[in-house]
Amino acid sequence: MEAGRRWKTAGGVATWGAAVLLAGQVALAAPAAVAAYFPLMEGTLWVYRTNAGEVMIRVGKTMPVGRHVCQAIETVVGGTATQVECYRVVPDGVYAHQRSYAAGTVVLDPPQRVLAAPVRVGNRWEWTGRMGDQGVVIHYTWARRETVAVPAGTYEAMQLYFTGVLGQDTRVQSWRWYAPGVGMIKEDSLISKGSQSLRTYAELVRMTRPQ
Repeated sequence: MEAGRRWKTAGGVATWGAAVLLAGQVALAAPAAVAAYFPLMEGTLWVYRTNAGEVMIRVGKTMPVGRHVCQAIETVVGGTATQVECYRVVPDGVYAHQRSYAAGTVVLDPPQRVLAAPVRVGNRWEWTGRMGDQGVVIHYTWARRETVAVPAGTYEAMQLYFTGVLGQDTRVQSWRWYAPGVGMIKEDSLISKGSQSLRTYAELVRMTRPQ
């Protein structure tokens, strides 16, 4: 889970982007690799409390998208999968390749870099591409390090800020907090379309890993 497509997702959590996460307290020693902020082990499960109720994110199997092999991440609301996203983690960042909804599948062209290495305050990047037939421009910044308390625990996290435009009239502004070894622990986003706006909010409640 990015920008304007969250108009169609319950809970508004973009998995990432979001992606998502370890219960407990994580201490930061040396800077972690970008992969640590976006765990993709099959069977990992995150549960979020959102302004629209409880949302579960789970990591599924690998799947091919074009010439790449990606990891599927499923968003589940009320026992129903509302979207499936496909992500790939490489040394320079985390890339979203495809998003599928009940209404259809959107291939991201080029793949969307949702997290970038190095994970360092002040690092900026931009994604310009297409989601289906709509043009998108999103500007990202690793904004600051913060201690963040959520129901799952207290974490030393990096705040990611991004803002963007989808098509002609949809704008997104978002703050997300990522903890190494956990993933996204918190999100606060505002999506505006014409004269309407939608705020989405999520906090990590728990995370379970495969045994």
